[in-house]
Amino acid sequence: MAVRRIDQPPMTHAEANQTSPEPTAAACSFGPAHHPVAKGYLVHCVTASGAICGMFGLIAIADDKPKMAVLWLAVAMILDGVDGPVARAWAVRETVPRIDGYALDLIIDYVTCIVIPVLFLHRFHMVPTGWSLYIGAFMLFTSALWMARTDQMTEDHFFNGFPCEWNMIVPTLYLLHADKWVTAAACVLLALTQLTNIKFLHPMQVKLLRPLTVSVTVLWLAAVLFMIQRRPDAPLIGTLLLLLCPCYIVGVGVWRTLSPSLKTRVERSKPLTTAS
Repeated sequence: MAVRRIDQPPMTHAEANQTSPEPTAAACSFGPAHHPVAKGYLVHCVTASGAICGMFGLIAIADDKPKMAVLWLAVAMILDGVDGPVARAWAVRETVPRIDGYALDLIIDYVTCIVIPVLFLHRFHMVPTGWSLYIGAFMLFTSALWMARTDQMTEDHFFNGFPCEWNMIVPTLYLLHADKWVTAAACVLLALTQLTNIKFLHPMQVKLLRPLTVSVTVLWLAAVLFMIQRRPDAPLIGTLLLLLCPCYIVGVGVWRTLSPSLKTRVERSKPLTTAS
């Protein structure tokens, strides 16, 4: 309906017919595809659903069901990998400014990427007896500090310090039947890097090597799903795939940290914008 100011004369019947056209097909379109705000809220709902995955993961740990806990961590990881690219493609930051997608993502990540893996580590006795509380507390402490860093990412979208990907490290060590002292050492060393500027690869946002990075990440996730079904068996192919992704991410990060030539190549590429 056309709206007139109150100081204007009433519309005639002819004017009303001219200013009130028949609704077009576009005007009658419904659904998130035609409503940017609805699309934005849909993305935020996907992100927030990670908290539900976290709840089921916690229940699985409490019920002594490591298989289900790892599966829920995998689902949360898939959601976390999907929402960022979609949010950037749909410009969610502009369409739904009242919700801070970055803060929402940090909240979910602290639960699914840090708290649940630490509890998993403790509940399923992955480190030497008597050490799980100390190591877990240290992981929570350094991860909280890393989450508050103002320089979490470089301009070329590498992470500064280990980016709290305990949801990748802990299930990998569990499925590999890693020695308890090896697990303890790996967790402590990675936690120590969280307050450094050692670079770690972002699986989605770094443009350089991105097709390879995404492929390696998908293979690792497939290996997790395969190995959790076969546990306690540890087929060689699954073991190799499990080792591939963490070694690749750490290796590229070390290369980026030490190699000026790689840094120059990354800076010349066009990085993606930050997550919404």
